[in-house]
Amino acid sequence: MTALVRDTAHRLLDAVEHATLATVSSAGEPWNTPVYFARHGGTFFWISRADAQHSVNIRANGRAFLVIYDSSRVDASGAAVYIRAEAQELADEGSIEDALARIYRRRQKPAPPVAGLRAPRAQRAYVAVARQAWTNVVHTDDDYPWDERVELSLE
Repeated sequence: MTALVRDTAHRLLDAVEHATLATVSSAGEPWNTPVYFARHGGTFFWISRADAQHSVNIRANGRAFLVIYDSSRVDASGAAVYIRAEAQELADEGSIEDALARIYRRRQKPAPPVAGLRAPRAQRAYVAVARQAWTNVVHTDDDYPWDERVELSLE
């Protein structure tokens, strides 16, 4: 992987605020939803309702797949980051505080209290830890452009 490919992927992760989060139910049904996220290296944080389908799916099996891309521009570059991850709801106060700090720092707002992400409230904090990540490099040397998958370090 070239430095240019790595730097382009990292700039994308820093600029784009929403990820498409894919999960699968215990019955094998796929589910896809956008989430506002913050990250630290290969660790991604977001807030969702505990009863949202993707949250239910994460509780059932802990599998997640994130795609981050800039949907506001014409795609001729293949610029996206694909992440296979293990996900879970955050339970301990310190982890929730850390997630809130990162998410709200990105939003440029003060973080709310942790109590807002605990029962009986509906919202929860979640984390996905990347197990594999890649980006695509588009080759346009013939009539049919094609993407080459390139492994990516998120650290």
